[in-house]
Amino acid sequence: MQLWDFAALTYYRVLDRFAGTLHELVIKKLELKPGDAVLDIGCGTGALIPALVKAVGPQGRVVATDFSPRMVAIAGKRSRKWPNVEVRHADACATDHGTGEFDAAVALGAFSAMPDVPGAIANAADALRDGGRLFVFDVRLAKTNRTTRFLRAAYKKIAGFSGADVVTELRKVFEQVEPVFGAEGETTTVVMARKVTDTATDSARTPSRPAG
Repeated sequence: MQLWDFAALTYYRVLDRFAGTLHELVIKKLELKPGDAVLDIGCGTGALIPALVKAVGPQGRVVATDFSPRMVAIAGKRSRKWPNVEVRHADACATDHGTGEFDAAVALGAFSAMPDVPGAIANAADALRDGGRLFVFDVRLAKTNRTTRFLRAAYKKIAGFSGADVVTELRKVFEQVEPVFGAEGETTTVVMARKVTDTATDSARTPSRPAG
């Protein structure tokens, strides 16, 4: 907790200045439209909130969550001018975001730093409506080489990295998980996941939680 509270006042503010291109990609890939409801998981200091609000319009809804009280405080201050934005202090691994409340969700650098990656992903899936979209940008250290071994050890020490592979866990819950780019980075991944609707019955296939 203290780590992320400290980060809210330091490097997160620097990152905010260079996130514009990523935010544009999020909006494009989520295909947000006026009136949509969108969930920002691990919102940090709320850098993405203005772009989400612009995409969904005044009739839409933005809910942003984070585990760090300081992050939540900064994000709340940043978004207080928009009545359709709610910033919540929440543990994404254990919090019920609501069942089928959102058209889309986004998690930027969030899941891999959580102690229960499968639980957080299952909660995100539960929150989506039929055909709901989830955009994920995250650390991925699935390859085994000197660089990834070092980074895994460092990430575990700094942020409590559990070792869970975000893409593998997404594929256990979402039937459609596709890379955004043709080639994946050495240490990062950018994917789109979709909550599939069964066309035969016209009902959503409820995401199944991983065993354990």
